[in-house]
Amino acid sequence: MSNLEPHEERRATPRLDVQLPARLHVGDDVIDTQTIDISHDAVLIGGDDFPSASEVHIEIELAELGWQRLAADVVRRQTIGDGGVRMAATFAEAATAGGRTAIAAFLARHLVQ
Repeated sequence: MSNLEPHEERRATPRLDVQLPARLHVGDDVIDTQTIDISHDAVLIGGDDFPSASEVHIEIELAELGWQRLAADVVRRQTIGDGGVRMAATFAEAATAGGRTAIAAFLARHLVQ
């Protein structure tokens, strides 16, 4: 992990800048990626390329809490200057309660209030 600083933004829930290993599941495709930031209800991931889809599953390794898999709805994709792509997604209502609980526990440990 690196850079455990919350964003200075006016969002409904605070985001934590943290780079965690992640996997994006779109159909049968699995793409290794990493988080850029995470909140209780959303995540921003970065990578080289992501397939077009509006619904995905994202697995995130939350350090000592292990891998958590959550259903997510893609909000936006953005190409950045170095040719990489960022994808923002909100955790779907159908996301597992266990995954949401793990994210809340992770954030409670690492988010500066």
